[in-house]
Amino acid sequence: MRGYPVHLLFHLLAIIAGVACGVAGALWWFDGDRNALYLAVTALAVGIVVLLLQGLYISASQPRPVPRRPMPPAPPSHPRFQPVAERREPTRPDLEPVAPPEADAESVDQETKTSALEALNEHTKQR
Repeated sequence: MRGYPVHLLFHLLAIIAGVACGVAGALWWFDGDRNALYLAVTALAVGIVVLLLQGLYISASQPRPVPRRPMPPAPPSHPRFQPVAERREPTRPDLEPVAPPEADAESVDQETKTSALEALNEHTKQR
């Protein structure tokens, strides 16, 4: 792992800055020492700078992404490039409309129902 000691150094510096900020903050909180407040703020700022530098170091040590070749343009026969066709009527003009069913269809239905009922009755009588 290349650069791991530098990574550990950043962690060590961040820990030291955190401890210094905590101790100086406690001195200021409990004793009211104004110099401890300045030391705590300075340690906090140093810790933030160390963490920012660590982030920059990590991002700089990453390998660069391989650039990808751009996609070639679509051929002109692609549907996106064809002009929009003229709108057609939703029905086909070469088909003629279908006539509604005749009134005799009801009588055929009734005949079918009657004959089916008679066949069912005959079947049940045979049993």
